[in-house]
Amino acid sequence: MPEPDFSPLIRACKYSLIPNELGYCGPEGSFREFLKFIDSPSPEGAEKVKPLLHKFNALFPYLDLIARCNSLTPFHEQVVEAYWIGNSLLESVPKRELQKTVLSFQNLGLPRSIAERKAAELPNDLLPHHSFHVLYVNFISQKVEPIIQNLGNCMVHWATVKKETGKGLVANGVSLLSESGEFKLREKEKTLKNPFKLELNQGDLISIHWGNAVEKLSEQQAKQLKKYTELTLSGVKP
Repeated sequence: MPEPDFSPLIRACKYSLIPNELGYCGPEGSFREFLKFIDSPSPEGAEKVKPLLHKFNALFPYLDLIARCNSLTPFHEQVVEAYWIGNSLLESVPKRELQKTVLSFQNLGLPRSIAERKAAELPNDLLPHHSFHVLYVNFISQKVEPIIQNLGNCMVHWATVKKETGKGLVANGVSLLSESGEFKLREKEKTLKNPFKLELNQGDLISIHWGNAVEKLSEQQAKQLKKYTELTLSGVKP
């Protein structure tokens, strides 16, 4: 019998761990179970982290949406990648289904008036990528103020590793800014934490979430992350 592939769940846990540890998303203390599972994946661990991920209000509705529109399961490898990194599955999600998901956030804490307005005003070209939630829906939780610094930290960025120092991992990445009524990205050198102890070399491509290196990216994944992030940036105004 083949070994189960835990990589999609591990990826979901890695991206969810940091905001949970900060107290922003998901059931309190979930990050501890995520750490255990990441360090030592097992069927028993998977059964513990799945229900926790279900309760992440800004994660699971999108995984469920992408999965339903592509006849897959929420924790399928391509579904998890579509939300956090971006891939072609996003393009199979009709606007009306994304509107329904936005409306559903009123049941999870987003004020009804805001949910209804954002659903009604949803631009045609936006897709259910993580950047869409951050920049268009903003934060469902009242624990995070939707200022440009927090929006930028929450967005998943791409970066190229330069070196490791005693202060952290130095990489060439991007930062989010609001300029002339538009969201823009500007290149910026960043010093990051490496909580998952990624083995990295100069020139490696990585993803960043809340100032932490999350995973190594292939060139194709980095291109996809940039593509779908820029698609969101072009369709959303500050």
